[in-house]
Amino acid sequence: MKLSLSTLCVLLSFLVCFCLSSCDKSQKPIRIGLAINLSGRGGEAGEHIRDGALLAIEHVNNSGGINGSPLELLIRDDKNSDEGVRKADESLIADGVVAIIGHSQSSNTIKSYPFVTSHNTLLITAYTAATKLSGQDDFFIRTSVDCELYGAKTAALLKRKNAHSVAFLMDMTNSAFVLDYADHVKKHFSGVVREVKFDSRAQADWTQIIKDLLVSQPDAIVLLTEASMTGVALQKLIAAGYSGDCVGTVWAHTPGLMRHAGNSAENFSIITFVNPENSTPGYISFSKEIEGKFHKKASAGSTRAYEVVMILASALKRSESISSDDLKKSLLTGKYDTLMGHVEFDQFGDVIRPVYEVVVHGKKFYNNGEI
Repeated sequence: MKLSLSTLCVLLSFLVCFCLSSCDKSQKPIRIGLAINLSGRGGEAGEHIRDGALLAIEHVNNSGGINGSPLELLIRDDKNSDEGVRKADESLIADGVVAIIGHSQSSNTIKSYPFVTSHNTLLITAYTAATKLSGQDDFFIRTSVDCELYGAKTAALLKRKNAHSVAFLMDMTNSAFVLDYADHVKKHFSGVVREVKFDSRAQADWTQIIKDLLVSQPDAIVLLTEASMTGVALQKLIAAGYSGDCVGTVWAHTPGLMRHAGNSAENFSIITFVNPENSTPGYISFSKEIEGKFHKKASAGSTRAYEVVMILASALKRSESISSDDLKKSLLTGKYDTLMGHVEFDQFGDVIRPVYEVVVHGKKFYNNGEI
C-alpha cells in the first residue's frame, strides 16, 4: 500500500514522539541531522538509511537518551543534487545539530564537506569512500571503508579469479567515488584496464556501452554503478553473450538489485564491508524490528545507518559537552562493539574493517569470505 506524503509525515512524527517518550522531557533535545537522497535517482536506498537511523533513535531514547536528554533526528532530503545538498546542510546547521550524518554518495559528501566543517559541525558518514577526505585532522569521520582499501581488495579478488584484463563501467553521477575507486584498483592490478564512462542522469546508449565494455574481451567487468544501473548492465551483458566475471561495489549492495537484475545477478560478486550472513543476536533482533516496523528487510544501508547513530550516541554520552570539538574527541577515543562488529577510529577519524566478497545465489546475498 502506497502512503501519501501527509500520511507518512504523520507516521514519522508519531514515531519521533514515541522515541522521545522514555527521556526527561524537561531536558533540551540533542539534535543530530541526517542528510541523504530520498527523492533523486537512487532514492530508494535513502529510505533504508532513514529507517535504520529512526530505529536507532528509538532504541537510544528508550534506554534513557543521552544522559537523560532525548536524542532528536532531523531528516533532510538532499535530492541527489547540488542545490539539494546545500539546502539540506544549511537547514540542519540553522536548526542547531551537533553532527550531520551524510551524504549517501561520495560526490555529495565532498560538496557538503567545506560548508559543514567550516561551521564547526561534525560531518560523519557511513557511506562515503572517497580518499580525498582521508587522513585529515578535521571535523570529518567515517565508519565506512575508503577507496584505498576497496581498491586493494578488488585487485586481490580479481587475482583470485585469475583475471588478467578488466573493464570498468563508471557512472559519473558519483564521479568522486568511481574515479577514486578505479584509480586505487589500478595501483594494485597489473593487467589490462579499460574504462567506460556514462552518466545515468542522461539517456544511456546501452548498445554502445556494452560494445565498449566487451571490445577488449575482458576477463572481468567491474560495475561502479548503483543498484538499478547495475541490474540493467547485468541483463545487457548476459544478453550480449558475456560469460566472464562481474564484480560490483557496496553501492549496489541493496535489496533493489534483485528487482532490477532478476536472474542476471546470479553469481554476481560484491565487494563490501557489510556481512549479509550476520548471525549475532543484536543483528537478528535489529532485522526483525526493521521488518516489523518498516515492512522492509534489513539492508546494508539500514544496518550502516543504525550503527553510525549508535556510535554517535555512545560518544555523546561520554562527551564533556555537547559540542563538535568534544564530540570529535569522544568519538576518536572510543571503542565500539556494534551489530556489525568492532569499530575504532584512527587519529584522523578513518576506520579499517574487514572487507568481504558477497555473492548472489538464488536472488540472495551470501558471504563468500573475507578478502
